[in-house]
Amino acid sequence: MKNIKVESEVGDLRPEYNRSDFGEFTRGAVTQVEFAERVALLLACIGEDDRIKFTHHSIGNYRANQQPGDWTYEIDNGNQVTLRYWLDSLANIEVTIGNPPCIFTAEDHNNLQTALADGVRALRSKVDDRSVGG
Repeated sequence: MKNIKVESEVGDLRPEYNRSDFGEFTRGAVTQVEFAERVALLLACIGEDDRIKFTHHSIGNYRANQQPGDWTYEIDNGNQVTLRYWLDSLANIEVTIGNPPCIFTAEDHNNLQTALADGVRALRSKVDDRSVGG
């Protein structure tokens, strides 16, 4: 039997990646599926920086039994992204981000990344303000 070394650090269990690995991904998101995948990847990176894990939430799915403290995002048919922080299963705080329908250039990709990062900061600020005020 082989001896398998088990790492105790959670960070050691996932392979490291370079954010520059997304460089070739900027060739173009021309479908809604590609756009959704790009948003999911960017929110994973942005959320990792802020220790927030975003999960996809389908539009109109108000029976998803969200828990207090859940961070979700949804994308409508016009590629508008809504970020939400759930206060309970029905109430939430949200920030809406309008996005270009297609990403063709590195500049488009950077604009999307900046818009998402700004949206996450704005939502986090609203959540922090609510925590301080109430």
